[in-house]
Amino acid sequence: MRKDRRSSSARRGWQGCLLVVGLLGLAAASLWLLWHFRDRLMPDPPPLAGKLLHVHAIDVGQGDSYLIVTPEKKTILIDAGPAEAGSKVVAFLRQQGIAELDLVIATHPHADHIGGMGYVLESFKVKNFLDSGQEHTTLTYRRMLEAVKKHVGRLTLAQAGQKFNLDNGITLSILAPRQPWLQNVSGSDLNANSVVVRLDYGQFSMLLTGDAEDETEDRLLTDGAPLQVTVLKVAHHGSRHSTRERFLRAATPSVAIISCGATNRYGHPAQATLDRLRRLDVALYRTDLHGDITLTTNGQEYRITPTRQVAASELWRGRQPDTANDSGDEMPRRRAG
Repeated sequence: MRKDRRSSSARRGWQGCLLVVGLLGLAAASLWLLWHFRDRLMPDPPPLAGKLLHVHAIDVGQGDSYLIVTPEKKTILIDAGPAEAGSKVVAFLRQQGIAELDLVIATHPHADHIGGMGYVLESFKVKNFLDSGQEHTTLTYRRMLEAVKKHVGRLTLAQAGQKFNLDNGITLSILAPRQPWLQNVSGSDLNANSVVVRLDYGQFSMLLTGDAEDETEDRLLTDGAPLQVTVLKVAHHGSRHSTRERFLRAATPSVAIISCGATNRYGHPAQATLDRLRRLDVALYRTDLHGDITLTTNGQEYRITPTRQVAASELWRGRQPDTANDSGDEMPRRRAG
């Protein structure tokens, strides 16, 4: 009898353990499902009211391309990615219902920013074209200049102090480059003299920095340029050559966007750059992880909509450069372009 009672008690103990394990497993599975489908379960925020400005970070792989569309449908394209992304940029613009571009800006002559420009110029009417004005001898740059001459007619050189009034209350200001050119910088002179653009709409502002270098940031700080913004387009794909803490503390962005390729060999974005952004509590979006990213603002509030969601552990992990190219430049310095 006593033995039977012990056996019964043991069975109840095992059954209790199995029940606890089952409940824990069920709880774990429920938490996983809630996390995995959190975006579908959470109600969408109410749509923004008023006249809306859109900024699209187009995922062009290892390169840059940004499209600005104002409430009155003024359109500005800043860079067009590498040549292999030219068709995607054209397709993206057409998906947005764009028939012509009011302004196109080539921030600097490197191929990962202007390689797709020929496709754009052949596909859309472009009213104005703005270039950094730096001399460069690559075939990619020469072809871009020929396409500008053929399809646009003239090219305007960017200079700090220029301002474009897009819509009532929406301005695009050129903060760089200026003469004399920055030379013998830590990274690339072409990068350092990139066109740097500030976009303002009401209380919203965004800084688009091309491939600016440390020296570019230092000059902007010395010049007293208006750097404090809501959103920062991180320079040079998150390279170690820019986005220093002193610059970030002057800009105080709430959000940072990095354009880079998922398989790039340059180590973009650098872990040190990501760590600085994280220390300053800046929300981060990356085209290599999020895909195309759309920012919408009414001049007061803003929304950011990525194509894909990303876990925080992946978001803040940098990349390592190939040992053959650990400079972080677009290509070896002896043939940069």
